[in-house]
Amino acid sequence: MRVCAEVAEIPSPSGVEMSGRVDWLRVAMQGTWADLGSEYVVFRDSVVKFVRSLETSTVIFSHFIAINAVIGALTSDDRLVIRSLDNCSITMLERDADGNLRIAQTGHEADTLIR
Repeated sequence: MRVCAEVAEIPSPSGVEMSGRVDWLRVAMQGTWADLGSEYVVFRDSVVKFVRSLETSTVIFSHFIAINAVIGALTSDDRLVIRSLDNCSITMLERDADGNLRIAQTGHEADTLIR
């Protein structure tokens, strides 16, 4: 097992205390990566780059927003939330004959407490 920062939870902006994170996240989830600015586009891109770099079958346990970042990259959708994935849902990716990733299955959707 390996813990990888590349698929960690989206960081709060500088100056936002943990007590204000939920409110910030609720607003952020209504928008796009571009709306959040370059720091968050870099975060999204690092998540996607890491997942694309994997060469063997891999299981990744990650967070709602990080999984949505990958879904968005694979579907050309800049929104932070594309799918309201349930806790412990499973999203599966596979490579085509040319080595490109595609979504084979998205996880079960459910309401989230963060809305």
